[in-house]
Amino acid sequence: MRIERDLAQLAQPFDVIVVGGGITGVNVAREAAGRGLRTLVVDKGDFGHGTSSATSKLIHGGIRYLETFEFGVVRESLRERRMLALAAPHLVHQQRFLMPAWRWSTPSTALIGAGVLLYTGLAFDRNRNMPADMRIPLPGWLSREKTLAAVPWLDAHQLQGAFAYHDTFNLHPERLLLAFLQSAVDVGAQAFNHMEAVGFMFDRDPAAGGDVAVQGLQLLDRITGERHEVRGRTVVNAAGPWMDLVLSDLGRSMGVKVNRSKGVHLLTQPVAGQAQVTDTVFARARSGHHVIVSPWQGHSFIGPTDTHVDDAPDAVRADEGDVALILGTLNDTIADGYPKLRVEDIEATTVGIRPLIVDDSKDSYTTSRRHELYDHAPSGVKNLWSIGGGKWTTGRALGVETVKALLASDALRGVPARAFDSRQATAHGAFAWAEDAQPYFDAVVRSRPTVPLDDVTRLHLARLYGTDHERILDLVEREPSLAARISDRPGRLDIAAQVAFAVTDEAACTLSDVLDRRLVIGTLGRVERAEVARVAGVMAPLRGWSAGQAAAAVEAELGRRAAIELRWRGRAGGA
Repeated sequence: MRIERDLAQLAQPFDVIVVGGGITGVNVAREAAGRGLRTLVVDKGDFGHGTSSATSKLIHGGIRYLETFEFGVVRESLRERRMLALAAPHLVHQQRFLMPAWRWSTPSTALIGAGVLLYTGLAFDRNRNMPADMRIPLPGWLSREKTLAAVPWLDAHQLQGAFAYHDTFNLHPERLLLAFLQSAVDVGAQAFNHMEAVGFMFDRDPAAGGDVAVQGLQLLDRITGERHEVRGRTVVNAAGPWMDLVLSDLGRSMGVKVNRSKGVHLLTQPVAGQAQVTDTVFARARSGHHVIVSPWQGHSFIGPTDTHVDDAPDAVRADEGDVALILGTLNDTIADGYPKLRVEDIEATTVGIRPLIVDDSKDSYTTSRRHELYDHAPSGVKNLWSIGGGKWTTGRALGVETVKALLASDALRGVPARAFDSRQATAHGAFAWAEDAQPYFDAVVRSRPTVPLDDVTRLHLARLYGTDHERILDLVEREPSLAARISDRPGRLDIAAQVAFAVTDEAACTLSDVLDRRLVIGTLGRVERAEVARVAGVMAPLRGWSAGQAAAAVEAELGRRAAIELRWRGRAGGA
């Protein structure tokens, strides 16, 4: 089935309406639709346009949360890490992490080792149902010499060695989110991007005082400008960092706040020119700050920051201060004789906002990563729930918890629901549950030899789309011109057929939707004018754009991207 913005579907009543198309909202929609509930998910931007696509590209247990004694969060995360890997083997792989230890390290080497052992113990079931290629080995200690052989740029002064352990890479979080959204649509959910919830519908005028019951949403289509009303038995506010802003329409205090934490990552040339480094490095500076340095798509992916912000989410951007913090932290761990990382080495930034649970401190680093499900009935608003906190890795568990609460509520009492167990359900496009990916990829290269695509491109498509790559091949077979690459630059493997598929099957409406969240090219740094124009050329007839509208869309997208870069690079660094 396709993800379609079929506006006629908004006329039907729903059992569950989800506000927010990030990983939390998508998992709620998947769980609700899986149980046979009539489900709608809406997002004012594109699916996953916010924090869900600005991650560290990891599905992890959160080893650093052990420092703040979040043992329950870590255990839940490690359990869910395994389930995600089993559900989408084409989009994840196991990755070795190195946690270096110096004589001056805080925590000490002994405490770091104890943390790694505890982390492993909490992941006691890490290999349950895991195929051979995905099994996670026990952690180990690397000597100083072996550590430097693996990561030559690491500061050797007082280095004792490194603890080696494994976590899971989320290779393309944008694509994995779409796979789970498509899974929700496959079992009956309706999904609308660029559809903003601008108000609630009530059973009575809330201005009159007393309890009210939410009966639906007022929506604004940000593509057409049209307004819609949609009715639903329950509404789940899964808007993440926008959660409290969604509630502001109620005109009363709901006792729910969000502690917003900004997380910035840098995409750079390989650190110190060491493209051969294949491990992810947990680099901790003497200042106490740390960054995670991962090899990704021929680059280094470095971050995150973790700083409290008071700005509204739409106003938060990566800036020069964020860049300086990451560069300073990393450069403190680079040995003399190796080049320090400079602003000029940065190719792109990402910024996400963590919707943390409010506590008594503005120190977002130590704020709990737990989640909270709020039933607003005690505050006088029935049929409305909000979700605070949470993280990418635990989205499935949060979806299960939320839908169980909805089914136990008066609002859904008597509504028929079927059994659904997402613990062993594949993500859409996955070739199988709990199977090695390599045999599938080997078969992909050999299949359909008449389609004019090379092996590298075929593997690229299979990695991104899983079994849906066959639909991309169908497009190329019908129209061979769609085999053309979007870019002439090395390492940019996306083809025109992916653009067509994004519009017709994945509800992509804007150039940013396609470049940043359907293809890979937009996540690899600056996109050239010719590349944007090629994408617009494929989109235009499918979106009904005139030549003038397509040209205007290209200029607007180039301007948007340039403004983002100017903010973090600074005028002195050029744009």
